[in-house]
Amino acid sequence: MRLLDRHVLTETAVAGGAATGAFVFVMVAGNILTQVSGAIASGRVSGWEGIELVALLFPGVLPYALPLGLLTGVLIAFGRMSSQQELTAMKASGRSLGRIALPALILAGSLAALSAWLNLEVAPYANTEYRRLLVGSAKDNPASVIVPGKLNRQFPGIVIRAAERDGEVLRDFWLWGVDERGHLKESIHAREARLTPAVNRRGEGVLRVTLTDARMEKRQAGDENFTHPSAFTTATLTSLEFPASGIFKDGENFQRKLRWLTTTELLEAVDKGWQVGPQATPREKERGQMLAMTQLMSHLAGAVSVFSLAFLAVPLAVRVGRSETFVNAAIALAVALSYYLLTSMAAYVKDPAYRPDLLIWIPNLIVVGLAWFLLRRASRH
Repeated sequence: MRLLDRHVLTETAVAGGAATGAFVFVMVAGNILTQVSGAIASGRVSGWEGIELVALLFPGVLPYALPLGLLTGVLIAFGRMSSQQELTAMKASGRSLGRIALPALILAGSLAALSAWLNLEVAPYANTEYRRLLVGSAKDNPASVIVPGKLNRQFPGIVIRAAERDGEVLRDFWLWGVDERGHLKESIHAREARLTPAVNRRGEGVLRVTLTDARMEKRQAGDENFTHPSAFTTATLTSLEFPASGIFKDGENFQRKLRWLTTTELLEAVDKGWQVGPQATPREKERGQMLAMTQLMSHLAGAVSVFSLAFLAVPLAVRVGRSETFVNAAIALAVALSYYLLTSMAAYVKDPAYRPDLLIWIPNLIVVGLAWFLLRRASRH
């Protein structure tokens, strides 16, 4: 009997591990291509910091990859055993389908506990540190956000372009000031420029631009048709300051998302309310508390989905009875998309009167109920 349990566990673990690894690769690769590689290529982060950023991506994607991976793994393992009549032989020895699937379900329960820990503790810390590293690198060296040869519109009210960048120095530097409608107000060209974060007299974060061999042209207000001559000024060395508090978020200004809070922080938010001010009305406080409670329940429900989707995969695999990996992967994606569609619909509800913290559990209840029904039907044959 132990030999059969080890066989089922091995088949499920190997197939589930391979599928989870594939999903992790796809999810991490997307972030690497869109964020990490761009940050390294532009010089915003060093090579070692890039490796650290990649490592910080894994805890955040694992809770999403585990349900998909184990769902696919169970479908592949039990589909193969069903197509090769191994399940029939096990049933002939007196085992029910539920007993045959017990090792796979124990594995799913263990991975659900791991997913809960990742969701509540590891992933929030990793996501926060990932963001801090990206933001901190730009704060320490603002010039790193400028990609040579491209227009940069990240700073409010100004457009920047530089032909070359050498560390903190930008060469052949252009700066255009625009109004709220995007109309040009002034243009500045300098042989070299240095961008540094600073704090003005009012304690506000600003971007200080130190220019070398600069030529400044300022248009007259309201001259949209270029009917009046512009004012020109030259300077060997000068500096300008622009508001940048929305760019260099750090320390107290660093805004964390609700899903980045750890268990202790979420429980505190449940007690006080998420982003609730001291003058908030009782309804606003109740809404903030419900948002935090819903996020906590969402973390737990996401972890339980590792077990519920694996539970559903057992009778599905027996019913389909296919050994082809492609077919089982397609079924897994269809089931997962249906589950996440239901989860998104439940998460859309924000009104505390409708108890979104309880609605978030409905997809798991539906999946478990359907799995139980299908398992009982499959056990009759």
